Amino acid sequence: MKNTVNTGIVTVGTAAITTLLGAWDNALEILLIVMALDYITGIIAAFMQKKLKASTGYEGLIKKGSMFLVVILAAQVDRLTGNSNTVFRTCTAFFFIANESLSVIENAREIGIELPAFLEKYIRRIKKENNDHTESPTNNCDNSKEQDPQNSSNDKKQ
Repeated sequence: MKNTVNTGIVTVGTAAITTLLGAWDNALEILLIVMALDYITGIIAAFMQKKLKASTGYEGLIKKGSMFLVVILAAQVDRLTGNSNTVFRTCTAFFFIANESLSVIENAREIGIELPAFLEKYIRRIKKENNDHTESPTNNCDNSKEQDPQNSSNDKKQ
């Protein structure tokens, strides 16, 4: 009887989360995998540097849970705007996938893993592009070029 109740609770919880996320797809699966890799490599790096603390681990879990809350928010924005193709949720997931991937690479460095030169170069480029986009007041997921407001108003006049 107890197993049936536990199974029911897990089933209802999973269904609720999946509904809030707007379905389960590759972007969310990869996000979950990359988050797990980041957490595991973070624990290993902290252990190797003798900085392993339970409170830091809990903070990491809270941070990752909060990321999913932001993804849920983005999914709700998709619902509100009628985006059936989950543009906001997918862009948000991609952003967190990129951030968590960078963290995995940084953890690997701290563990002492030598990374291939092409990967180092690629990661540096992603980090630079990510910093450039997050500093910009208008951040587009598709990285398309923004129109200058003055030019677009001139275009309308012509």
